[in-house]
Amino acid sequence: MTRQDSANQVPLAARIVHKSVLVEQPDGCKVHRLMLNLLPQGRVFEPGTDIALAAEEDLPVLRRRYTIEAVGEVPFEDTIDITVFVRESTGTTDAGSAARQLVTHSQGDTVAVYGPYPNPFYPPMGSRSNMILIGAGAGMVPFRWLARKIQARGLDWMGKVLMLEGSETGLEQQYLNRPLMDADQYFDEASRRAFDALRTRYSAVASDSDRSAAANREALWRLMGQGSVYVYLAGYRTTAAALDAAMVEHLRLAGRWEEAKAALVRNGHWLEFLYE
Repeated sequence: MTRQDSANQVPLAARIVHKSVLVEQPDGCKVHRLMLNLLPQGRVFEPGTDIALAAEEDLPVLRRRYTIEAVGEVPFEDTIDITVFVRESTGTTDAGSAARQLVTHSQGDTVAVYGPYPNPFYPPMGSRSNMILIGAGAGMVPFRWLARKIQARGLDWMGKVLMLEGSETGLEQQYLNRPLMDADQYFDEASRRAFDALRTRYSAVASDSDRSAAANREALWRLMGQGSVYVYLAGYRTTAAALDAAMVEHLRLAGRWEEAKAALVRNGHWLEFLYE
């Protein structure tokens, strides 16, 4: 661990100076906008990097990483304002509990900020690589900035793209990026357009929204065998483990899935961000 990494594990006290609801879905799922004011103490906070938040310093297990949406300097002060979006889960996971704990706080309350940390996902260098994005119980939220980075390049993406999500194995359904209905996944119009730009490549693999989980497993495996491919996996460790088990069962050949995955890991083409 570098000296900077060690320093980032020391929390900074941040005051909530603004809180509002950005998205509210009919099922009760909400996305909150929080603006946090803090003294950076030499740390560099930038949009697209991550911070970890904890509502109480003595509850480190409830830390949850969030991507910085905006950073602004406060006139005549040495402090900065950091904006993050917090998705309040309707589930009962620890991560959901952390989000619910955070959003119960009011303007003027103090939270602990850890970081910043680099975003775990980087885009392929060229536009011909194939991409597989898997939300293993986390949906597409962790991939928002990846999609926006790709769009910012202004490239005509020539590779194939497959985006899958599901709470059991991550492979239950394709992500459709539906306006309004999926607003708690893309948060803002810029992210919706970025996901849509990638979704145009669905036709290269399949665009049938009624596809079964078994068909999605086959599409995943088929795309993994078609040249340069990057796999991005985000979500819960238990769901990611279930994905591995599902693919082993699907292929019905001992070691086949493990070997293919290990090869991508060695080449830096399997990128994951998992939490308990």
